[in-house]
Amino acid sequence: MCLLWLVILTVVGGVYSEQNITVVRMRLDFDLEHQLTVDNTVEFILIFAPNTSDAEFPSRVWVSSVGGDLSRPVLITYRQSAGAGTWQLPYESRDKVQHEFERTLCPDGRAGTNASHCDDPETQETRGEFSLHVVSGCVHGVQLRLRVTSARDWFLTFGGVKPVYITLTSSRVHYYRFSADETSVQLVITSNDDVCATVAIQNVTCPIGESLEDSQSWSQRMTVQRSGAAQLSRTSYPLGFYVITIVQDSDEPCTGEADQPQDWLWQEVIGDFPVPREPLPRLKALDIEIKVSLTRRQYVVAIVVTLAVFLGFYVAFLLLVLAQRWAPFARTVSPRAVLAADIPNESQTVSDCVDGGQRRRRDSTATFDSSDLSDSDEEDPTPATRTTNVSPASPASPASPVSPASPASPASPASPASPASPASPASPASPESRDTVDGPGLNGVRFQETVAGHTQTEGDAAAPPFGLPAQLRLAALSRRRGRVLRARSDRYLQTLYTVAVFYALPVVQFVAAFQLFFNVSGTLDTCYYNFLCAHPAGQLSDFNHVFSNVGYLLLGALFLLQVRRRRRARKLHPRHEEYGIPAHYGLLEALGVGMMVVALLSASYHVCPNQLNFQFDTAFMYVLSVLSMVKIYQARHPDVSARAHASFGVLAALIALVVWGVLGGGPLFWGLFTVLHVFGFLLLSLRIYYLGQFRFEKQVLQSATQLSKRPLYMPRLVSLLVANAVNWAFALYGLFTQGDDFAGHLLTLLLANTLLHLTYYLAMKLLNGERPRWYFWCYLVGAAGAWAPALYFFLSGSTDWSATPAHSRHLNHECRVLHFYDSHDLWHFLSAAALYLTFCVFLTWDDGLSAVKRTDIAVF
Repeated sequence: MCLLWLVILTVVGGVYSEQNITVVRMRLDFDLEHQLTVDNTVEFILIFAPNTSDAEFPSRVWVSSVGGDLSRPVLITYRQSAGAGTWQLPYESRDKVQHEFERTLCPDGRAGTNASHCDDPETQETRGEFSLHVVSGCVHGVQLRLRVTSARDWFLTFGGVKPVYITLTSSRVHYYRFSADETSVQLVITSNDDVCATVAIQNVTCPIGESLEDSQSWSQRMTVQRSGAAQLSRTSYPLGFYVITIVQDSDEPCTGEADQPQDWLWQEVIGDFPVPREPLPRLKALDIEIKVSLTRRQYVVAIVVTLAVFLGFYVAFLLLVLAQRWAPFARTVSPRAVLAADIPNESQTVSDCVDGGQRRRRDSTATFDSSDLSDSDEEDPTPATRTTNVSPASPASPASPVSPASPASPASPASPASPASPASPASPASPESRDTVDGPGLNGVRFQETVAGHTQTEGDAAAPPFGLPAQLRLAALSRRRGRVLRARSDRYLQTLYTVAVFYALPVVQFVAAFQLFFNVSGTLDTCYYNFLCAHPAGQLSDFNHVFSNVGYLLLGALFLLQVRRRRRARKLHPRHEEYGIPAHYGLLEALGVGMMVVALLSASYHVCPNQLNFQFDTAFMYVLSVLSMVKIYQARHPDVSARAHASFGVLAALIALVVWGVLGGGPLFWGLFTVLHVFGFLLLSLRIYYLGQFRFEKQVLQSATQLSKRPLYMPRLVSLLVANAVNWAFALYGLFTQGDDFAGHLLTLLLANTLLHLTYYLAMKLLNGERPRWYFWCYLVGAAGAWAPALYFFLSGSTDWSATPAHSRHLNHECRVLHFYDSHDLWHFLSAAALYLTFCVFLTWDDGLSAVKRTDIAVF
């Protein structure tokens, strides 16, 4: 019974309360400010109708309140032919309470969109009319100020600049409709202030999302400070699009730096209480411009021109090959090599002993490189240690490979004519004038070397430490047969194939997921594009930066073709093993294949460049840099150069450091990297100077100390001191700056070391009287001429993945070539040509030594 009475009283009370609400219906004018007092006893129905001149524009509503409570806000409901919605005052936005807003109502059929079939032709004068219903649940009256205006700046025009002013509570919406002949346009945002704002693109739908909480209704959005752009197609926006500009309540979304909280404890101690100040109003001025987008014809022209330029390298190579059929030109480019068929009786070296008239296999440990006893690619599976003193008068001494009566004599002017010839007094493997030294090698291995002018034996107290001769010649460091060196060199190529497959496939899958997320989410802050020069094609949002990597692919394949051609020619016409620099075609082919992998990984990175996948772009640049240094060193140290597994092991460690540096970083990382860098390079320098024989052992350290008192190889010592100074400078710079771009820091470090190796090698060739062929100089000048502008365009940059997306957009710039390519695309083109020409330098700079005996080729 009590429950029944309670229900009756509740119903009667509700009816009584409803009867006490006063409904006020008013028709108000546009462009005038109206004041209302709203409480729980009154409801306003405000009707607005635009005049004829403003009929084509949507309406914009501004409301401000004095007081109010979040628990019982003022509710403002708009009703129009396009739909209905509700706003409230005050409202909470990003933990801040706002008492003011300005919103743009949805346009109907006459406000820039297609007319609806539901419209009544007889009521055209009422179209655009809408009403506002204002109620409040608060007992105390809330003062409201309200104004409705027509959005006369609603339309965006092609080629025109629309100035826009927005505040924290007053966003702006503009509309653009494609013309009949437009398929896509470019939206460009520019500003002269650093206030953070969000620019959103919304399809023509209702309601219009004018707050950050409405981001789900936006198809694309980006944070903007001074620059922003987007490519918009008619396919995605058939009825046109809305451009919504909103000011952020702080600059943190654009700068990534949060406001530092005040230190209240310090203020209590020193009594420093800052005077509270009202925050400045967040006002942003920006310009919106609609620009032309590229046509399909411009796409085709850019692609065809690019392919034609790089295919021109193939045409030039083909013409040079055909020109070699002309005898006068062939004489200027053909190597003056000593072929194995030119010498009837193949010469034997110091380690080729004659036993019972049968030639014995060369001892694989009769070399400086005694640390590698693997028999996987050796001729003799049983390592043996021998010392053989061969006298020039001995019956077993082999004849001179080239004598005046030899048919190859004209092609080998550097070969001595007789035992008394002074042309090669320090040749350690010369059978004509052989002075031998039997010094202590690594791990007790004995080997022979010639020291200029005298013979040192095992009991000679003046024997140099490590058994190093005063003058090193290539014959002493190329004891292994050609088959062994080929197997070791080919192992680089095989390892690179394996690493490339297992590294590239997950990369492609990873960036494909990024592109899919970018297309679905709509946030333009995910990928660091140059939005002012990013041309979409299919599912790719930045086709030009992906396609511009075609240079690496085509020129890498061309270099691989050149090396294969040389290898085939060497196989058809084998050269004598005692002449020229040992061929390392496998390592050269690895450089060409690595360049092609760079094309794949760089293109994958540019599908969606960001902080998480930058190492994809640089990983094989590290590989090319390290392999280039190995190639330069291996030319004069074929027996003591690094093995493939060791080189790629170092690269794996570098990639791991890059991942740590990019994702984590911090003082601990930079401190550890600096220690590893300095001491690692110092140890590498000692091993280079002592030909791989340096170890942290008592006997080795004593020998090294003894040798350091009177350096044997001053040029090598000076170059290593310079290299250490450069690397220590890089290490200290990184330690003190601790920049965010560790991947770029490491790449710069490796490229600087590669340049040092290349410069040192070329300088020592000239100082030792070696003269490269004329075409080598063409390659070198071309490489230098390509590297200079390439580095300029690289440093000018168009994005910065280590910064925030808004800051990265500050570097965005217009296309510079064919309205299709920007500075980073030019870096791709020029660096591809520079890499190709640099690899051709490695391929050709020792061609002039093809007819020189290895006993006369200096080691440096």
